[in-house]
Amino acid sequence: MKLTLKLLQNEFESYQNPYSEKEKDIVNAAEQVFAEQGFSGATTAELAKQAGVTERTLFKYFPTKNDLYKRVLAGLLFQTILPGHMTDLKHRLQTLNPNFKDWYIAIIKARYEAVAKEPQKLKLLLGALLFSKEFAEIFGQLWKINLYDTSLEAFRYFQEKGDIRKDLDPNQIVRASFSLGASFLITKFVLAPKYPIEVNAEIESIFSIFYIGISNQK
Repeated sequence: MKLTLKLLQNEFESYQNPYSEKEKDIVNAAEQVFAEQGFSGATTAELAKQAGVTERTLFKYFPTKNDLYKRVLAGLLFQTILPGHMTDLKHRLQTLNPNFKDWYIAIIKARYEAVAKEPQKLKLLLGALLFSKEFAEIFGQLWKINLYDTSLEAFRYFQEKGDIRKDLDPNQIVRASFSLGASFLITKFVLAPKYPIEVNAEIESIFSIFYIGISNQK
């Protein structure tokens, strides 16, 4: 079955109102397993084991692994990504602090703190984006409407204000900004979670690289 926004919305109704505590346990366990092993790596045996049920019981609630994955993705999108990240970030983008540095750093810090509470959700999101073209398209549409377009407005504001260069295409500025922020979070929570990073200093450096650059030319 093709994955659509409407289908995920319907799945989210079931995510919010599980049939039983056992079903809730299966979905909670699946979030962890899919985050660590991805869709392809997660077996129904491991999913059942982590949920404390038999495979037979697992299939009673979710006839296929794909059915369970859709339920997990619905929860990820509508309980975590949209309200916890996109809505919050959109609000911060629209709250244009007169000081560009403080505004930009506050946004990066807020995203770090949000991901730090549930780092496995970032792994789950990355896995879903890579595995499912349909989910990636749905996420991309929501990201563009809620964040990309809002970011364009914000950076145009700072261009007009004279805080950042007017000769640059704001689209390029937005893409560079998101790339730096996303790379920081992926490095910290996925690629090298044990690597010692002093977060505040790292964020200051990210701002410096983004705002000033690394060139030694005058």
